[in-house]
Amino acid sequence: MRKSRTGKLNTKINFWEYIPKKGPDPGEAEKKILYKARAELYDPSMKDLEILNGKGTKKAVTMVVRDPRGQYLPTNKHFVEIADYRMGEKWNIVDVRNDFTDNRFITILLAVYADE
Repeated sequence: MRKSRTGKLNTKINFWEYIPKKGPDPGEAEKKILYKARAELYDPSMKDLEILNGKGTKKAVTMVVRDPRGQYLPTNKHFVEIADYRMGEKWNIVDVRNDFTDNRFITILLAVYADE
């Protein structure tokens, strides 16, 4: 695992999910913010690229966030919004790795799929 320090967690992120539309029409449209944090972003490692193999990924990034200690549990049903003009897409959570030895950070693999 990469060693991260507080000084490197400088990108604002939001974890969110879709909620059902109000009214008679079916579907999902609105997003509900689940958790706000700061992250360190970096290019995916070889291990991350193996996880993405065959998933039709257009773009990928790996991020490290402080462990929310139960306030929020990221899952692959949630999405991430990255507050950086270069990262404007809707990012899907592909993989979540907890650091059980140190318990300070979580590593999350994000992807934008080609069909989105």
